[in-house]
Amino acid sequence: MKILLLANHFNAGGITTCLLTLGKGYVDRGHEVFIASSGGGCVAQAESLGIRHLAVPALAVKCEAHPALLSAVRRVSRLVRRQGVDILHANTRVTQVVSAACAGMTGRPYVSTCHGFFKPRLSRLLFPLWGRRAIAISRPVADHLVRDLHVPEARVTCVPNGIDPVCFKPVIPPERKTLRESFGLDAAAPVVGMLARLSDVKGHVYLIEAMDALRGRVPGVICLLVGEGPMEERLKAMVAARGLEQTVLFWRITGRPQEILPVFDVFAMPSLQEGLGLSAMEAAACGIPVVASRAGGLVEAVLDGTTGFLVPVKDPAALTAALEKLLADKELAQRFGCAGRARIMADFSADTMVAKTLDVYRKAVVARA
Repeated sequence: MKILLLANHFNAGGITTCLLTLGKGYVDRGHEVFIASSGGGCVAQAESLGIRHLAVPALAVKCEAHPALLSAVRRVSRLVRRQGVDILHANTRVTQVVSAACAGMTGRPYVSTCHGFFKPRLSRLLFPLWGRRAIAISRPVADHLVRDLHVPEARVTCVPNGIDPVCFKPVIPPERKTLRESFGLDAAAPVVGMLARLSDVKGHVYLIEAMDALRGRVPGVICLLVGEGPMEERLKAMVAARGLEQTVLFWRITGRPQEILPVFDVFAMPSLQEGLGLSAMEAAACGIPVVASRAGGLVEAVLDGTTGFLVPVKDPAALTAALEKLLADKELAQRFGCAGRARIMADFSADTMVAKTLDVYRKAVVARA
């Protein structure tokens, strides 16, 4: 099968990680894979896996009705015809629009993945553009598609994000010590970490509030906020106003997540809404206990009291208590970490994700025939 994956850009992020996992799995199974995007820092990684990238600058636009998308439709349609692409897979609203137009021009089917939650705007209701099949990354997202966006339930398939347990794995204590020292951290310091885009929906402000309380209870505790985004200056100002500059540190993503996650003792994800929580799952695969908010797909990513703790949304006091408990009880943290790793391997493997998505493609192709 010849498969075309579409994304607005190919910089580090949840969708890019998902597409790299899918693309690698497809190539390993003998399929030919293309990615169309406006480009980004992860293009070289995709090409190293045997995935061919088509640069489509117009896909960088955010408006689904932008006139520049006409050029994107022309370029993508040419690729589909020239390469004999069998199916297109859209992953954002903009790429849904492009895929729908390309499907009309070439006769090739397309499917879409819903990676989160959307406002039921009139344009989405009048022109849903989900293609032959809609993939939801969690059961709450699937329910959202049916309930709020009126996608027929028979066309929705739940395919959770998959994690490569070989890539994301625990490290032994000597390796963790060396890794922390390479980042300039005290090897013995209790470390809370969060890896996410710096945007308001991720709930960083509540983690900062929790760290303000936690520093008086857990000596030497450090919080690492790894990521970039529009909230960066506001979050840094909040940290400075509370005198937390030595407690809360900001890191840009300078390496792959699997090279950063083992630095953490506990992973935090106090999101206000989350499709599933890919980075929380990656942390679990690394044997790290997770404290997350009870929001969206996080209730599937974290088993409360087994692989971590779930706390109410926008509740820094509950977040503080859960973090303190795991930092103080190393045996409990280790038990949660082991359980999280086992669950990822059993229920959220990359192989399962790839197999289920390919099955969706086959059903879409058959539906067209």
